[in-house]
Amino acid sequence: MTPAKPSIAATQDRTWIGILSLFLLLGAAAWLLKKTDQTKSADWDQSRLTYLPSGKLLKPMAMDLDEAVGDIFWVQAMIYFADAYLTGKSYQWLGHMLDIVTTLNTHLYAAYEFGGVVLTKEKRELPKTLKLLNRGMEAFPNDWRLRLYAATAQLAFDSNFTAAAEYLKPITLDKDVPDHIRTLCATLLNKGGGQRVALAFLVDRYLHSDNTINREIFVKKIIKLYPGPSDKETARKDAVVRILQEVSLEPRIELMALGIIHEYLSDTLTPQSKTLMELLYK
Repeated sequence: MTPAKPSIAATQDRTWIGILSLFLLLGAAAWLLKKTDQTKSADWDQSRLTYLPSGKLLKPMAMDLDEAVGDIFWVQAMIYFADAYLTGKSYQWLGHMLDIVTTLNTHLYAAYEFGGVVLTKEKRELPKTLKLLNRGMEAFPNDWRLRLYAATAQLAFDSNFTAAAEYLKPITLDKDVPDHIRTLCATLLNKGGGQRVALAFLVDRYLHSDNTINREIFVKKIIKLYPGPSDKETARKDAVVRILQEVSLEPRIELMALGIIHEYLSDTLTPQSKTLMELLYK
């Protein structure tokens, strides 16, 4: 004889057991998930960013949509920074995210400028900042703001005045650069490499400048490098201008002129230098 099949009523009677078990399982899962969340570190939401690969690894995955993917990461970086800033948390992964953004889209100027302003406030982020700004200067070689950010970052990182000045050198003849940025370079060189280095830089800038105002600025900076008695100011300035004019006409005496300027403005002219000064004024 075939076994009797359970009636429909009996089957429905056992359905509530399955439903009850399902709710118990869901409740247990929710409880376990809550307990798991409680064991997470406070910065878990930020630490998950460690799973973001570098921009170089992401490039092949972008499938020739580098700029579009870079823009998406740029938006994510802004959201991440805003959340961190408004909640008073650290934004330690911002440098990593901006590195990804600018690797994928090297001409996204806003990312370089933002990094140059924000990342320089954290000393531990300065190496990443310099790397980011160096990439930006390759993409925008004539932008003086990125170079100023880089010089500032260099000073904050290791107080290397000479290295900071190197960032500013290429833009000192740019007509759009403010006057104080032009002379800042010489000031940094003076602090990092001595007066001779700053003087050589100013003379070089003077010789290669076609702008009368720029040339006057460089001359004034030379005077400030070697301050002297007020009654000699006019004589000193005239001598500097004349020597620089002679140097521009005859590059072969450039090195000699540098030495003469240094000696004359420090009142240590040698007999040989005095003779040359007399020749220049004939």
